[in-house]
Amino acid sequence: MDITWLGHAAIRMRARDAAVVMDPTDKSAGNDMGRPDGSIITVSHDHPHHNHVKGVKGEAMLLDGPGEYEISGVQIQALRSQLRPIEGVESADRRSTVFIFEAEEMRLAHLGGLGMAPPSALAEELTGLGILFMPIGCEDGLPADQAARVTRSLEPTIVIPVAYEPGRDGKSPELEAFVERLGGTAEEPVSRFTVNRRTLGDGLRIVLLESRG
Repeated sequence: MDITWLGHAAIRMRARDAAVVMDPTDKSAGNDMGRPDGSIITVSHDHPHHNHVKGVKGEAMLLDGPGEYEISGVQIQALRSQLRPIEGVESADRRSTVFIFEAEEMRLAHLGGLGMAPPSALAEELTGLGILFMPIGCEDGLPADQAARVTRSLEPTIVIPVAYEPGRDGKSPELEAFVERLGGTAEEPVSRFTVNRRTLGDGLRIVLLESRG
């Protein structure tokens, strides 16, 4: 399985028989993801930084709400979550979706616009993760310290932080805070992460990707 970061919270996961583009972003997020190809698109919530479906090349199946699916050998569970609350805005208008994938004997999850610690029912569904895509810089999502607490509670084997913006010096305060609060050491960034069941590793690995956008 190959994993690339397309910019902001957008990820492309290429499995044996499918290419999944998660939360495709438009240029208003400050990233240009180009025109990635995909056979499956998942959208966590209705925001240009997360729903730029037209930016994906090919005829793809769009998933943008709760349900259970099996497409081209990838099992997908989509569960309701919430964006960060805003005073005076109904919670029904702050809905988001968490996507859990099972492919090539691995279990992965993209938290999308999750804006609060997952309730117990959602947290139970997020157990046994090999890879967790954790947005740490979304305006509607979790701040770095809370993202670290959620990561520790879910106990993935690998966490891949996304949606942070490196500064001109290549550093990101959000990323540094996230890694520090996890109490670990991040691996050197790579442009593409190739992984299979045997190479997941043990314990918590913090894998960094270079943004293509």
